Amino acid sequence: MTATGVQAQDLFRLKALSQPVAANDRFYFVENHMDQASDGYRADLNSVDRAGHQQVVATTGPLNVQPAVTADTVFYAAKVDDAGAQLYAVPVTGGDAVAIATPGEAVDTVIAAADGQSVYFKTTATTERPKLPSPEAFPQPRHVERLINKADGYGWLPLHVTYRLRRYVPASGVVEEIFQRASDFTLTSVSADGGLVTYLHDDDPADDQNFAHGAYCYDVTQGTETDLTVSLQHGLFADATLSPDGNTVALVGSDVQFDSQTVANLYFADRATGKLTNLTADLEADCTSEFAADWTQQPGGKLVRWLDDQQVAFTAAYHAHSQLYVGSVAGYQLVDDQAHEIVDFDVIDAGHVLLAVSAQTRPSELQVVDVAQKEAQAIYNPNAAYEESHQYAQPQHFDYQAADGQALEGWYLPAQTSAKKTPVLLYVHGGPHANYGETFFYEFQVHASLGYGVVFVNPRGLTSYGQDFENAVNEHYGEGDYTDVMSGLDAALAQFPELDADRQYIAGGSYGGFMTLWTIGHNHRFAAAVAQRPVTNWISLYGTSDIGFFFNPRELGPDLFDKDGVATFWQRSPLAYAPQVTTPIRLLHGEWDMRCPVTQSEEYFTAVKKAGVDADFIRYPQSFHGVSRAGLPSLKMRRILDMDEWFTAHPTRQA
Repeated sequence: MTATGVQAQDLFRLKALSQPVAANDRFYFVENHMDQASDGYRADLNSVDRAGHQQVVATTGPLNVQPAVTADTVFYAAKVDDAGAQLYAVPVTGGDAVAIATPGEAVDTVIAAADGQSVYFKTTATTERPKLPSPEAFPQPRHVERLINKADGYGWLPLHVTYRLRRYVPASGVVEEIFQRASDFTLTSVSADGGLVTYLHDDDPADDQNFAHGAYCYDVTQGTETDLTVSLQHGLFADATLSPDGNTVALVGSDVQFDSQTVANLYFADRATGKLTNLTADLEADCTSEFAADWTQQPGGKLVRWLDDQQVAFTAAYHAHSQLYVGSVAGYQLVDDQAHEIVDFDVIDAGHVLLAVSAQTRPSELQVVDVAQKEAQAIYNPNAAYEESHQYAQPQHFDYQAADGQALEGWYLPAQTSAKKTPVLLYVHGGPHANYGETFFYEFQVHASLGYGVVFVNPRGLTSYGQDFENAVNEHYGEGDYTDVMSGLDAALAQFPELDADRQYIAGGSYGGFMTLWTIGHNHRFAAAVAQRPVTNWISLYGTSDIGFFFNPRELGPDLFDKDGVATFWQRSPLAYAPQVTTPIRLLHGEWDMRCPVTQSEEYFTAVKKAGVDADFIRYPQSFHGVSRAGLPSLKMRRILDMDEWFTAHPTRQA
């Protein structure tokens, strides 16, 4: 049988793994896939042993996540209808799942104490709905009082909401309320005996302009809270994990010296003294980093876990791939440096770590890493059967130099065709503070299967290359980042002669949409362009985006209302250069987008269409900013075909 490339409809065949848990000599995990019949997402709980023998754990509802495993029971959150997820329990040997009542409250972040005597979980209770897929009967007006009042991917934030930390005691079957708050928090760990919990929350939840996000420890017996990050008053922390003996908390976060773009480090917090020690101040890698890709589903979010009372395992991003380290107060060592993204991980024992990974030619895989030997063993590949009859496009890495000599890197995904010359699609990442890298990208694979040579590069401004590299784009949008992207395309054209210089296309989403429009406003080399959910006008974005009022000044320099604010915002806006555009442009935008509202594309479309440019505009209903990553599967697939249709209609650059 001849192997074929990844087709658009294979979205419903490929699977992704996340949230691995090692317990009872088995590996439990969430197995994600998309369901064509319901046009939705499914997440089932599965498990394998070291030999790869599977056992289905739970398929209670469409989404079964957050497995927390004790000696005899798997606890998890399951969403079975339009109501929020509920807590369920199922025997580790299989059987019927039992719901643990939390009426009217949505459950998330389930964590079991190591002794199995208590299971903690967070609940959210509110009667306010964030968004509705269709008009509701007898609609009620929505009051908006807070400066931060919406969140892309969710909708309008509720004014009246109660967040609770609850504990379920398996021996008695009792659900206890530990505390409740009017502001959100993220539960991150539980001590071995269940007496302590750690969580993250805003330092001043009432102040929408204070973005400090600290780590806290709560003594359940005493009913007292300790601020673990009080010595970093403006710190921004993403994880906190108690040591097995409960004496130390491992933290991942930053001192925000460079605002939210500050490279994150690993810290140890002494729970008794409050002393905070930075263990990775000299590490070039970033202990938090976002990969610009589209395949990760339901990530667990853990960044650090304890091997024993002295050592932790933690992940970091370095030059576009993930690394696994082991560290202690004595220092740290690199354990895994493969060309992949570590999506999630768990500790098996002091000498072994369980990884859920993704690579450019391996969508998802479960691996066990031997810490001492620094070797990885593949345990389970959910796409093994698919890969018997399908061939992924094979990426080719290339290095190049920017106009000023800065060393940069990129990738070329060859078209899966026998044609001697192929069109080249330059794809620009979102962010900008994220990075392309060694992880699976479904959309790129489909473009390669459709006959495009896909070029994607990491210009300055991205994560995983150090603080100076990440800072370089701030206050310089459309300058070095633009020339870095163009230099990358030129390098690919020079190095890969099968790429047809007469059929150049450009596309990108979010910041990549900004760069796409910035590019066609400053040169005319492309036969056609597709800008997805772009920023086109920083002035209007300031007050309409869920992050505009603080993101714009961070990235561009002044506030809108500073002396040079309006002029700076306009100078950096692609809309200002719309009269110079001649490239055929298609705009793609989700109608629920709260990050870059659909009005951004409306403004740009009006400007270029009025000027006589060959342009059109596609609006995707019920779609937030992340339509390409977490949108309705049918529209994720439709987007790619809409891009191909536009490029096919414009085969060569206009004179």
